[in-house]
Amino acid sequence: MEKIIPAFYENNVPICFSVNDKYVPLLAVTIQSMIDNSSDKNNYDIVILTTGIDARNQMLLYSMIASHKNFSIRFFNVGSSVYGYNFYIEHPKGGTKYSNEIYFRVLVPSLMPDYDYVIFLDADLVVNADIADLLKEDYSNSLVGAVRDYEGIAACYNNNLERTKYRLNEIGIKNFENYFVSGVLVINTKMFNSLFSAEDLMRMAVSKNWIQFDQDLLNFICKDKVKILGAEWDFVEDIYGQYQSMPQNLFDEYTESEENPKIIHYSGARKPWKNRTSKYSAEFWKYAEKTPFKNTLNHLKVVL
Repeated sequence: MEKIIPAFYENNVPICFSVNDKYVPLLAVTIQSMIDNSSDKNNYDIVILTTGIDARNQMLLYSMIASHKNFSIRFFNVGSSVYGYNFYIEHPKGGTKYSNEIYFRVLVPSLMPDYDYVIFLDADLVVNADIADLLKEDYSNSLVGAVRDYEGIAACYNNNLERTKYRLNEIGIKNFENYFVSGVLVINTKMFNSLFSAEDLMRMAVSKNWIQFDQDLLNFICKDKVKILGAEWDFVEDIYGQYQSMPQNLFDEYTESEENPKIIHYSGARKPWKNRTSKYSAEFWKYAEKTPFKNTLNHLKVVL
């Protein structure tokens, strides 16, 4: 397996994504938000895992960083690494499918072994702070750093016994309050590579029909080796008004993050490209208008 080496010699901040062609306009918004909140003191090393992105879309992404010497974008085709694996991508309610790319994040340690830690981000979010600040935490004893799944935790406390049993028994976590979201991760590549090979991780990925896909898989793999990050690093709006079902300490964690979210994650039904009136849609569009994909985004119909 070919390895990805750091793009910069000093102050290198590795950020990894995995997307296919139709997700590129959303990825551009995330990259623009990072550019707007970056520091001249850091070098931002963006790696995009894919099995194929149109050359024109690649050039448009390159154009976004043309005037930023401390940004690098590279595309890495992982087709050979995932060939022959059949990932479960069926939507739990039927009718639609997710993309295989959601599982590619588990390849990061084996593809990027020369990095100590790699930030992995979903493409349906905006970064309102310097993403490099995520690397200021100590992850030396953790496989990943991640934010709790407050929506899922609230569901467990709201008598969703099926979800509670699944997370405790099938995924095997000891405390469902520590189930985390996989949209923002800091991956400890050295620890991962000391415990698992790429083949180990791929076999686990296809070993069962994970209900929440890569997220369940990573919670299964990492279990108690997780550094829980502040909710502001993966803020997910409580659009259903369920979060009050949580214990007060967890609800307080969430409400404090709402005051100054460093990353806003438009997961599930929270799609500003489908609903401009949603609470945090303005944050998305202020970055989207600066990208070369702004017209495409106005007509986007993507399920994430």
